[in-house]
Amino acid sequence: MDLRVCFENMESVNVNDAAMMKHYTKSYLADFDPEWAGFIMLPHDETERATMEPAWQVLIRDATPRTEQELLRYIDENPMAAYHVHVYRRDGGRNESKIH
Repeated sequence: MDLRVCFENMESVNVNDAAMMKHYTKSYLADFDPEWAGFIMLPHDETERATMEPAWQVLIRDATPRTEQELLRYIDENPMAAYHVHVYRRDGGRNESKIH
């Protein structure tokens, strides 16, 4: 499976520097070997702020069920400062499902 981890900024945060966010997200998820994937627009009903602002994203490819569990536990126990974190899972097909 592939996991997509998206970072939606909180209201008081406005970071539009891709190089900085790449470093920040890859450092935050270093134990999961994330691949930088730029930004994506998330549907309003899947975000905390219900805005159409872009969310930064990384991919974790070929994840195992154990990696998925460890990732979700890590995010819950170590929230990323100033960001809401969303996680999507893709199991072989084109469609993703939101899991966090």
